Amino acid sequence: MKKMTYHRDSIEIKILIEKDPKLKQLFDLKSEIVVEIDDQYFVSLVGTIIAQQLSSKVARVLLNRLNTYCQNEITPEKIQDMLPETMRSMGLSYQKQSYLKSLAQSMLNQTVRFDSIHEMDNQQVIDMLTSIKGIGVWSAEMFLMFSLGREDVFSVGDLGLRNAVKKLYEMPDLTHKEILKLSESWQPYRSIVSHYLWHAWDNVA
Repeated sequence: MKKMTYHRDSIEIKILIEKDPKLKQLFDLKSEIVVEIDDQYFVSLVGTIIAQQLSSKVARVLLNRLNTYCQNEITPEKIQDMLPETMRSMGLSYQKQSYLKSLAQSMLNQTVRFDSIHEMDNQQVIDMLTSIKGIGVWSAEMFLMFSLGREDVFSVGDLGLRNAVKKLYEMPDLTHKEILKLSESWQPYRSIVSHYLWHAWDNVA
């Protein structure tokens, strides 16, 4: 796992403020953002599937159980070979089992491949990942940001981001389309703005 760090005085931040002066107010709220990048791609997607519709605490417990069963090496082969009753005993619903099996099978039959993923553009990665049952556009966009470290991603499907944009611009009635239009001016650093939007008000009363 590696880390990406963005400072208030970095060149990317200066460029973003020139593009959209309103962002200065956002960047002034937090001097630094540290983003952890999980480059264990398969395990990252396993975690994404497990976390769907669960609290982060419960999701961590289930992922830890799976990791222990797999002896700290979660692989497509091990997921594919697991019996339904074994997965159920870990707290994995039959729907999550189906999604995990789909992910594993996609890796084994090479529908999904990571060896050339860095040569793919964002939309190509999204298209590939959403071919897996249980992986939607939002999950694929999070993978782009938190596993591949892509810097130009904005997920309008993320409620937290939408609410933060409305708060920043003091426009509570902004539509998805209007928010997406605003984000276009932040290219090619939309992910950086996203990270600040998620965390800028963490320590503000």
